[in-house]
Amino acid sequence: MNCQMLTRSVLICALFLFFTVKRSSAIDNLRVAYPSMNTSVFALVIAQKEGYFKEEGLNVELLSIRGEIAIRTTLAGEVDFFTNAGSALAAAVRNVPVKLITVFQDKPSWDLIAQPEIKSVAQLRGKNIAVMSPEGSLAVVAREMLRKNGLDPTKDVNLVTMGGDEVRFPALQTKSIQATLFNTAMSIKAQKEGFSKLGNASEYANLIEGGLATTHDKIKQNPEKIFRFVRGALKGLNYYVTKREPAIKYMMDGLRMKDRELVSLIYDIQIPLVLREGFSDDKVLQSMIDDMKKTTKVQREIKVADIFDLTFVKKANEELKSSGWKP
Repeated sequence: MNCQMLTRSVLICALFLFFTVKRSSAIDNLRVAYPSMNTSVFALVIAQKEGYFKEEGLNVELLSIRGEIAIRTTLAGEVDFFTNAGSALAAAVRNVPVKLITVFQDKPSWDLIAQPEIKSVAQLRGKNIAVMSPEGSLAVVAREMLRKNGLDPTKDVNLVTMGGDEVRFPALQTKSIQATLFNTAMSIKAQKEGFSKLGNASEYANLIEGGLATTHDKIKQNPEKIFRFVRGALKGLNYYVTKREPAIKYMMDGLRMKDRELVSLIYDIQIPLVLREGFSDDKVLQSMIDDMKKTTKVQREIKVADIFDLTFVKKANEELKSSGWKP
């Protein structure tokens, strides 16, 4: 009898240990939508390749999805997060139930590039300037740069809506437009072809260019999973800003560029703009919200906490610092 009881106890303990280990080693699958390669995506790629997400018990799938579609698929539950932070801000201001949970960059890295004969912003009076959409981040920054150089964007220039770099660069080459804003890589390419750089957007405006967003429901239903995801992403971000040479290799792969010298230049220009802790000052965030309210013509009062939930990234920072974690 005692032998049977002992055997039964051993079996119960074995089963308990089996299911405990199985549950603790379970991997949670997450899907992240991104429209283009930027700081946010490089941080995620590095976290994936270096095993940081695996350490957090996560299998993260990165999906290339256009901005407006990324928001819709996240709201539909088909993906868990998206990286186009500017679109997330605009949507949240319009009362779409999404929130930003990290801010990796709060200043735009775009350059205002113009035809070779144009040497100042003032010379853009009466000219065609291309943006991607009337209310998009590019348009917001373009208007701010024009205003701060004495031009009224509604009267003194013609803002033309076009697509991405693959559309706007040929339009610049054929002189269909006289100026546009380009990211660092395209700006360098344009300058090599003789086009003029009139200024850098980071000197004129605060704007979210890198971050992570998700839905209100996801935050309520899976806070522990979101925290693990953010902590893994923050590890990737720390690697990106502190390990220059391997980070440049990741950039070369992500951008599909073989010119290491050019990618190194892009890295060195962008790194000073990266927020290493993954969040920005509340005053800066409130100014972004207020600017977006003007752009979208929203009248209601909106506070930082209505648009951002930075509790996850702040907690992750505290844990990584207290543990002495290094990439």
